[in-house]
Amino acid sequence: MEKLKVGFVSGFMEGFSTKGLELFKSYQKDLAKMADVMGFELYVIDTVMQNMEQAVNIRKEIDSKDLDFVLLFHPSYIIGDLVYEIMKSRADFGLWAIEELSEEGPMTFASFVNISQNIGLSKHNFLGSPKKTKWFFGDMNSKFFKPRFEITIKALQALKGIKDSRVAQIGKLADGHINHMVNTREIYRSLKVDVSRDYEVEDIISLGEKITDSDVEKVFSRVKSTAKISRVSEDKVRDSVKMYLAIKKIAQENNYAAVAFSCWPKLMPLKEMVGCLVNSLLNSDGTVAGCEADVLGTISMLILRHLTGEVVALMDLARFDERDDSLLLWHCGSAPFEMANERGVICEKHYFADYAESVKNCGPVTDLIFKKGDVTVFRLSGEGDKFYYVTGKFFDPDKKSFCGSRGWVNDLKLYQDPIKTWDLANTFLVNGLPHHFPMVMKNIGPYLEEFAYWADLKKIRRYDYKDYLYI
Repeated sequence: MEKLKVGFVSGFMEGFSTKGLELFKSYQKDLAKMADVMGFELYVIDTVMQNMEQAVNIRKEIDSKDLDFVLLFHPSYIIGDLVYEIMKSRADFGLWAIEELSEEGPMTFASFVNISQNIGLSKHNFLGSPKKTKWFFGDMNSKFFKPRFEITIKALQALKGIKDSRVAQIGKLADGHINHMVNTREIYRSLKVDVSRDYEVEDIISLGEKITDSDVEKVFSRVKSTAKISRVSEDKVRDSVKMYLAIKKIAQENNYAAVAFSCWPKLMPLKEMVGCLVNSLLNSDGTVAGCEADVLGTISMLILRHLTGEVVALMDLARFDERDDSLLLWHCGSAPFEMANERGVICEKHYFADYAESVKNCGPVTDLIFKKGDVTVFRLSGEGDKFYYVTGKFFDPDKKSFCGSRGWVNDLKLYQDPIKTWDLANTFLVNGLPHHFPMVMKNIGPYLEEFAYWADLKKIRRYDYKDYLYI
């Protein structure tokens, strides 16, 4: 993936202390170290902007270097006309002010005064399309710089990471899942993500049969050593491995960052199987894989993956419990092995097998209970222009739950605000949101807030529970 490109530039006005320019030099080294740790590319523009000719040249340099984000350091007051000129570039901006040298007497920099002016012109002077900006203040380790900057870098890296990503829908939408239909052209317009529809389930089965036995056995042995195989044949586990390797191969050949794999209605009658273990193995391997051909759910998973580097999964909301104010995240059994608690993973039959004679050997799924700890649920909705996220904690692994991949969540918050489980359930239902819930086992609320800002996403409205419907 191409690295995020961050520019570092400064301006100056005669009549102010030059001590701020010394800081500009020293902070270049500190930012270079941060770039190495965080994985972005730093580009320093050495020219200290003091006149319009310099401003024009800097604007052209920002665009010629295709910088994504420019950190404009304020070592003194900078004339607003010059700032306006460089803001005409394609990049987004951060405005960084520093503390004055003393609390009284002559003002040394007028730095904070100046970012108040310049952040104002980013809104006022770009009529109809305000320039996106974020303010920073203090030294490198200030609470108003370092954590704010780290969140910005992560959010912009994720946004750049999904730009021009290719996501494959493999197979038709699962029967009845027409609430997951999307307009792929709108998805590209909103998120710059390409959706491909070039492969069918039959193609994956056929390609899987061409995988060499030795390659299959390597992965099968790994699965068998890390999971218990119960009530499902080893042959079905091997068939899942074949399809996993087939999808992995076409993902590499077609540059797919993610796949939305449809296990039913076709895979069940064709192979008496589901795609749960296939998706589990793909997600563990770094190829994001969503269930039931849910494209927007899969793209949401991809964003979570870019923000965290952690494994992700796609869940259903199966129950809520007002006794302990919790909800059950559950799905048939497609979560990656890494999410399991000490109970481990059981490769099992699908729950259909216990009820339907026609698929009595259906499987395999990853039967597991999520380990205790933080969780974030995040989903895009609409045509990729809206979103919500929920944070909480997995708790009480002994609490009764359905077979599959699952865990009870409490300490629920919607957009950082505490919410009762029935208020959250009501919010999902009244808004008519898609019934798949992408999750990652970290609390990344602040990163999603900022990602949404840069991506122009709109929040889904909260609807607290009432016995009646209301406007």
